[in-house]
Amino acid sequence: MLGAAAALSVGLAGCGSAEESASAATLVASTSVASSSPASIDYTSLLIEPSDIDAGWTLVSTKPEQDGITGNFGNSEDTEAISTSVIVHEDSETAAAAVAAAKDAVSQEAGGATFSPADVGVGGGILNDQSGTTVVVFGEGRAFAFLEFNSKTGERVPAEVAIEIAKVQDATIKAGVK
Repeated sequence: MLGAAAALSVGLAGCGSAEESASAATLVASTSVASSSPASIDYTSLLIEPSDIDAGWTLVSTKPEQDGITGNFGNSEDTEAISTSVIVHEDSETAAAAVAAAKDAVSQEAGGATFSPADVGVGGGILNDQSGTTVVVFGEGRAFAFLEFNSKTGERVPAEVAIEIAKVQDATIKAGVK
């Protein structure tokens, strides 16, 4: 899990392409303790829909992860990007450990900034980085979720907007992970 801290610097550097902004979430997801579920499961249904974000948003790409999925979303002006990763673990304790590890890794890469509690899922937290990147992490049962919001203009997404989108992601996980 220590490799996640070094890898997160890519995502916290600012908004690039949807694929670049997804690298932090992808690396956190892939360095988390993985469950033993078969890799052949399609986890696409665990992602939010573009319309859950706002009008004019599209799902740019998806990337299967071991025991999960990463989705990259972009707005029609190509000024904002959201990457969301959901990883399903064997149990809720492992998912909670992934949340704690992600918070530690992101905090280190953000120069020691700390997550504020977020009323989403279990152990939810939000961090607004000075570069215009906002990260929300939480657990939900056996699932770990990592959402990264990036802006090419350097403006941070308002915390309440990021948390509302994370709550929709949480509801999607609740409906899909049994």
